[in-house]
Amino acid sequence: MKIITIEEEAWKQLNNRINAIADYLKRQEENIYDELWLNNHEVCQYLHISEKTLWRMRSKGEIAYSKLYGQYFYTIGAIKDMLNANAVQTSDEYVKELMARGKSYIEKGRKLNTGKQ
Repeated sequence: MKIITIEEEAWKQLNNRINAIADYLKRQEENIYDELWLNNHEVCQYLHISEKTLWRMRSKGEIAYSKLYGQYFYTIGAIKDMLNANAVQTSDEYVKELMARGKSYIEKGRKLNTGKQ
């Protein structure tokens, strides 16, 4: 085994670069889910609401959606924006916990290729 020594300043710079890359990758992973599209049924299960409630939210313009051949689709990002806009009392921890549960629900319901082995 070889031992390599480097100056303390060089080590700090290398360590800072590694941490910056790790932070960047973590942000990218979170954004993957923001672009994922869900249908009516999935959104209703995710939010524990009825389809009529979801229809009311669409009619009032409270949630962004797309319509394709009579079916409605929503992004996780649109759902997150709607929740943040209507939040009465929330914290970053609560939103992170909600998103973690949502990710878990989506991964269980769909076989996603997240790049994890």
